[in-house]
Amino acid sequence: MQTIHYPFKGRKLEDVITQDTLDLVVAQLEDWHQGPGTFGRLHLHPCWNKSSVLDRRYQGESTFMFRDLMHAFQRLYERTGQDKWLLLCHSMASQLLYLQSEEGGFIHCTSEFEPTFDTRGCPIHFFLPVITLCEYYLWPHADKLIRSRIPDALDRQWTWSLAHSWKVGNGRFHPLDHPGWCGVTNQDLTAIAAVALCGKAFGTWDRYEQYAKPALDHLLSPAYYYPEVGLFERGDGVNYAERTVYYTITLNMFILISEVTGDPRLPGIIDNVTSHLFDALFTGPDGLTYLARGAITSPDDKSRVLGWENGAIAFSGYPELITLMEGWLGRHPCPERKAQLESLKDTLAAYIFSDGTIPPGIFSPSPLFTLASSPATGAWLLFILDFLGDAVQDPRPVRVPSIHRQLDHMTWKTGNRLWSIEENGVRRYGGYTRFPGGLTIGPDEKPIWGDYASLENCDVLEILDIEPPKKL
Repeated sequence: MQTIHYPFKGRKLEDVITQDTLDLVVAQLEDWHQGPGTFGRLHLHPCWNKSSVLDRRYQGESTFMFRDLMHAFQRLYERTGQDKWLLLCHSMASQLLYLQSEEGGFIHCTSEFEPTFDTRGCPIHFFLPVITLCEYYLWPHADKLIRSRIPDALDRQWTWSLAHSWKVGNGRFHPLDHPGWCGVTNQDLTAIAAVALCGKAFGTWDRYEQYAKPALDHLLSPAYYYPEVGLFERGDGVNYAERTVYYTITLNMFILISEVTGDPRLPGIIDNVTSHLFDALFTGPDGLTYLARGAITSPDDKSRVLGWENGAIAFSGYPELITLMEGWLGRHPCPERKAQLESLKDTLAAYIFSDGTIPPGIFSPSPLFTLASSPATGAWLLFILDFLGDAVQDPRPVRVPSIHRQLDHMTWKTGNRLWSIEENGVRRYGGYTRFPGGLTIGPDEKPIWGDYASLENCDVLEILDIEPPKKL
């Protein structure tokens, strides 16, 4: 048995992101492959510290997972030419169509509130499937029969969305007194991007002009956007700036809207907001560089940042944030910021576990959000593929190592397509990865397949030595 302590300081990304890492990540995804076009995972939300899905015994699909995973599999097909990746993309598109209800919305579209078999949810989960299906529709390798079903499906979704989400608002402000869906920046931008992409794919630009563009105009107004600090108001609270991790969504949706519409306002806004991500950098008690959870702005002057929240960091967003910051540096070279970004990349390297995954969260109230890294996200897989570039080879089938990962009083154990979460040596939850409802609760329930006793022997013992930072 090998013992590794994290953070593993002194490593560089090139030391740990290799073809072997890609093989491991893909093999772990295969362990969670629950159907022709479906993958499961633990739906833990490190930003909001939500883990209640465990008590509902669900570890299956959710619509937010499809886009990044499909992008990764499309890229694997284009790089390797292997038909298995092409078939997987077809299966995922077909599965998304299957998840559409008769009314037009999508089931399984609530992320940390899964499982849901009705169409309640929020705009980001209503509209990410639209973006995914549009992008598949526009992909040169799309299956003709699946492609032919998409226009009608998205027409029905649009009719449904107007009745169920336009100006509905959120838990703090409802209904909206301005154009929009729920009024939360990252959510409404996802809807706007979806409507714009439908305009490109199907010529339905009237929807963009009547609904999406007025919503975009409002988000770019002083009511939401503070250009002096490159921040957006989140929209579901008072004096509540959008959290750092959500700029992965906000900026990527701005990029998509800009590419599709050519809106001349957006490139400058994208650059401004990305440049201010560097403001969120801080040095943790371990000497590593982190991105703060979010800014605390002045209630009287939103162009002033009074401080930063640096607990409950959604670490799983770091690969995308690093990619966005690298893109900014490519357009605006700056030696000082390049050095800062290299330090942040070293932090990412320090937390790449021996099974190829990264922590969902860092400095969270519960160790659960740091330990339970199942399985690799599509965004992390895309980051690995981009990092390896032309060196990517078709992933080889490999055995995922059995892991015991410890932080404070909690231990995460994986192996043989089983997992368990122990607290003070007693199993609280466990599961069999291939079955969406395959969770058990408590120390006495047996798994649907296999035996938890097989988790007692491990290949690697991982110990996390993490000291929470003081509030900045």
